[in-house]
Amino acid sequence: MQIINKGLFLTLFLIVSICGAQQIEIITTTTQISSITKEIGQLNVNTTVLIPPGVCPGHYELRPKDISKLCQNGILLYHGWEGFIDDIKNAVSDSSAKIYCIDVPGSWLMPDVQIKAAKKIVQILSTFDPANKHMYLKNRDSYVRRMFLLDKMIKTFISSNHLSGMSVISSEMQKEFLEYLGFKVVDCFGRDEELTPGKLSQIINQVKTHDIRIIVSNLQSGTSIGQKLSEITKIPHVVLSNFPGGFENTETIEKTVIKNLDLLKKSAKPGK
Repeated sequence: MQIINKGLFLTLFLIVSICGAQQIEIITTTTQISSITKEIGQLNVNTTVLIPPGVCPGHYELRPKDISKLCQNGILLYHGWEGFIDDIKNAVSDSSAKIYCIDVPGSWLMPDVQIKAAKKIVQILSTFDPANKHMYLKNRDSYVRRMFLLDKMIKTFISSNHLSGMSVISSEMQKEFLEYLGFKVVDCFGRDEELTPGKLSQIINQVKTHDIRIIVSNLQSGTSIGQKLSEITKIPHVVLSNFPGGFENTETIEKTVIKNLDLLKKSAKPGK
């Protein structure tokens, strides 16, 4: 009889054990939450995202199948700003669904916000799966180290490409991230449907009195205002994403941030 290599046997045993274990089914409102949940839970979790990453969360309409899925799977993680959460709570009040708010303020593109959110998610996963708490804590620590490295990389990138202090006009949804990067946000605009003639005139006047180098839109909020301002002022327009998966091959926060940085670098207008 052929003897099976012990190392191979152990590897096969672990694979079978993981595949056979029941995963924790978690529904998240956005990819911002799901991306961290996957990093912490690894193979122990299976996530479903309600709001597609390229869609404005404020325009998302709750579907009956979302409610049905929550009643079946039982765990929902949300930010706190979603307008449909009360509807969900009312619809699942008679079920065993568990709903948790990951209420971490600030731009989720910033590493320190990612760390705070990861700590909250670890607490929730450990409540449902205390047997694997040590693994979740270990994964959290690994993720925290990655976020420290990301923060260091961001600062090096901004410095080496001389982007710090650059004046920009920005979507409100990218303002905090841009200020963290070191940009000077001179003025902001809201969603496409919110622009008024007065606001447009105000922004154009800012362009006349400041050395604006980039006009920054947020993918999920709409790009029409930024494009229109760019056409009027001849200042480069760039579209950034707030959510992992908003652009192709940006399923993690690191890839999303790196993509945004690369777009900013390529679009920056030379100073006067």
